[in-house]
Amino acid sequence: MVKSVTFFPSRSEGRYRVRPLARRWVRPFFVASLLVAVGLAGCSMAPRLEDRVQPLPEQFEAATLADQSAQHYWWHGFGDPYLNQLVDSVIARNLDLRVAVARVAEVQNQFRIARAEQFPSMELSARRDQQDTPSNIGIGGQLGDRFNVPGAPTFPDRFDYTTYSASLGFAYEIDFWGRVRGTKQAALQEFFATQSDVRTVLLGVIGETVATYFEIAARQRTLELTQESVRILAERAKVLSDRYERGLASPLEFHAAQQELHAAKADLPVLESQLDATRGRLALLLGRYRVPIDSMLIPESAYVYALEEIPSGLPSDLLQERPDVLAAFQRFEAARERIGAARAVQFPSFSLTGAAGLQSSVLSDIVQTSQNFWLFGAGLTAPIFNAGRIRANIRVAWAQYEQLALQYEKTVLMAFRDVEAALVNYGKLKERHASLTAAQASAHDRVQVQELRYLRGTGDYLGFLDAQRNLILSEIGLTESRRSLAEARLAVHRSLGGTWIQEGSELDLEAP
Repeated sequence: MVKSVTFFPSRSEGRYRVRPLARRWVRPFFVASLLVAVGLAGCSMAPRLEDRVQPLPEQFEAATLADQSAQHYWWHGFGDPYLNQLVDSVIARNLDLRVAVARVAEVQNQFRIARAEQFPSMELSARRDQQDTPSNIGIGGQLGDRFNVPGAPTFPDRFDYTTYSASLGFAYEIDFWGRVRGTKQAALQEFFATQSDVRTVLLGVIGETVATYFEIAARQRTLELTQESVRILAERAKVLSDRYERGLASPLEFHAAQQELHAAKADLPVLESQLDATRGRLALLLGRYRVPIDSMLIPESAYVYALEEIPSGLPSDLLQERPDVLAAFQRFEAARERIGAARAVQFPSFSLTGAAGLQSSVLSDIVQTSQNFWLFGAGLTAPIFNAGRIRANIRVAWAQYEQLALQYEKTVLMAFRDVEAALVNYGKLKERHASLTAAQASAHDRVQVQELRYLRGTGDYLGFLDAQRNLILSEIGLTESRRSLAEARLAVHRSLGGTWIQEGSELDLEAP
C-alpha cells in the first residue's frame, strides 16, 4: 500500500523541501491505520446463528427392512442401459438445467463484486486539461489590483494554459464494523444457495426424465394390449353377428357386442394422442423438437428394482442434504449476514485515499521526475441525520431474516412430510401391485381353462374370447400398476434428494 502512494519519488530540492518531512509522518500514520483496520475488520454486526427448526424424529417410520446399498447414480438401480443413456443426454442438453447453471455464473460474479470491496481500488489515469479564463476573476482579479500601479508590468487580460498529468491513485475503506464482510458473506451464501438450486433442478429433471420414460413404455404397452383387445372384440362381434343372422343370438347380445367393439376402438386415438404428448415432453426435456423413439422395451430388472424393499431406519438427517433444504438454509444465512451489514452503516466509516504521478504544462516534460506530485488522505464519515433511513434498512433486513427463517422451517417440515408420504404411498402401491399380479395370474388360468373346455366341446368359443379379453384387461391394469410402482420408487428418491445412506456405505451426495 505504501509503495503505491510513493510510486513516483519526490525530490527535496527547492520548493519541494517540505515533502520529506511530510513523508516521515504520513508513512507511520498509513501503516498504523492499516494495522488498526486489520485488527478491527473481523468485527461483525450479524446476529448469532440460531437453529430455527424443531428437532426431527430420528428416522422415517414407513421404511421397511431390507439389505439395500445406497448408490450415487440412483437411477442406475433400474438396470436399464437405455434409461441411463437417456438421463445422460438430458443432463447434457436440458434447457432448464442450462438456465440454472447460467444463473450460478451470474450469482458467482455478484459475489466477486461484493468481495472486491474488501480490497483497495486502484486507477491509472492520464489527462490533458486546457483552460482559458479572464484574468479579472478569482485570484487573478486580486493579483491584477497589485499590478495595476504606475511602472508595474502589464497584467494579462486572460489566462490560457494547458496541463498534462499521469497518475496512479487508490481508495480503500477500512471495514471496522464488518459492513463489507457481511455483504460479501451474504453474497457467498446466495451463491451456495444458487448451486443448491441447480441440484434441485437437476433432481427434478432426472426425475421427470425417468417418469416420462416409464410413462412412454406403459402407454406403448397399453396401446398394444388395447389393439389386441379390439381384435378379440371384433372377432367376438363377428361370431355374434353370424349367430344373430341364424337366429341363435338375441338382438340384445348382437348390439351389445357392437357397442363394446366401437367403444374399444374409440380408446385407440386417445391412447395414441397421449403417447405422442408424452414423447413430446421427453423431447422437450432433451432440448429437441422430436425424439425418434419407435419402441421402448424396459427390462424386467427395472420392475424388480421397483419392488425391492427400502432400507429400514432411514435417518431424518438425510434431509439436511436435500438441495431445496440446503438452499433455504443458505438464504436464511445470507439474510443474517445482511443484518450485520445494515447495522454497520450506522457507525462511522474510515477511508484512505491517495494518488501519485507526474504533472507538467509541457507534454515533453512530463517524463521528468522533478514534475512528480503525490497526495494522501484519510477520511472519517459518520451519519448524523438521515430521517430514519438507516434504522428502516435494519428493520427491513430483520424482516427479511424472519421471513427466510420461517421459509426454512416450512421447507424442512414439507421435506419430512414428502418423505413420509412417499414411503407410505410406495408401500400401499406394492400391496395393490401384489393384488393385481394375483388377479392377472387368475385371469391367465381362466384362459387356459376356457381353452381346454372349448377344445373338449364343453365350452363355447365366446367364453374363450371373453377370458382372453379379461386377461388383456388385467394385463393393462398390471402395466399401469408397474408404472405407478416405478414412479413411487422414484418419488422416494426425489423426496430424499436423490438417494439414501445405509450404515456402512459411503456415498457422495453431490450431483454428478
